[in-house]
Amino acid sequence: MTAMNETRNLIVPKEAAKTRSRHGAPGRRVGWLHFVLIPLSVLWLVPIIMVIGLSMMPPNNPGTQFFGIFPEEFSIKNYLTIWAQNPILLHLLNSLLITVPSVLLVCLLGSMTAFALARLRVPLKALIFGILILALILPMSSIVVATFRILQSMQLYNNLLGLVLVYTALGLPFAVIIIRTSYLAIPLETYEAARLDGASAWQIFWRIYLPLGKPALAVVAVWQTMMSWNDFLLPLVTLGDNALKPLTLVPLAYRGMYLSQPGALFAILVLISIPVVLLFLFIQKYLVNGLSGAIK
Repeated sequence: MTAMNETRNLIVPKEAAKTRSRHGAPGRRVGWLHFVLIPLSVLWLVPIIMVIGLSMMPPNNPGTQFFGIFPEEFSIKNYLTIWAQNPILLHLLNSLLITVPSVLLVCLLGSMTAFALARLRVPLKALIFGILILALILPMSSIVVATFRILQSMQLYNNLLGLVLVYTALGLPFAVIIIRTSYLAIPLETYEAARLDGASAWQIFWRIYLPLGKPALAVVAVWQTMMSWNDFLLPLVTLGDNALKPLTLVPLAYRGMYLSQPGALFAILVLISIPVVLLFLFIQKYLVNGLSGAIK
């Protein structure tokens, strides 16, 4: 055995050295990755920088410089204009009243459903999971007419509650699939040990699985926020009262036939993007872990 161990010690470092020489040293690989990824990151940032730059283009001087990315003169007049011409705070409140409840409902209901599908005895699990996957591939535009008729029949047309329920229903399939995957990564022995200690299914879900599934919840929260905050089509179809419209419908006022106010249009687009960026920065750590499939 001793001779075999010595032989193994002599062989393994040589194989490891061959592998390192074939793929390069880790530090050198990271350097080459940075050499490729940094230009790609700059290229990806160009549209964002252009939108921010054009939002500061004064109406009386529409000239641009540096390949049209930056205006010749910087000004905040566009932001003052959209603030004076629109009830921004009211539209912001409407967006929050649509987004926040839908995110909370999707995270809570999605977690409970995912726990049931992962650990409890539920009949027709495979059929339910297949229906959830099928719901993911339906495009938003294909369900607009049906959603409109359903909301009308439920007396929820021109009502923020109707939009909250629609976004919750649309976000649940993705939430269940993502959270169920993270719950399955938790060892089954954890569930069985808690059951032997006398814990109920609800206690196991609330005290063990829900806290361990924070990274998956972060992914779901960002996804649901982007879907309900940035959506334009459903609010346009289901809301007729201007006092109920969210921020995403404000750019319609500056679109025009000839795009006569591009600075104001880009300014309101920047305002719409700020909350989503702040949410991403706040839960970035959990988001990265959740996308990599980690738990807690």
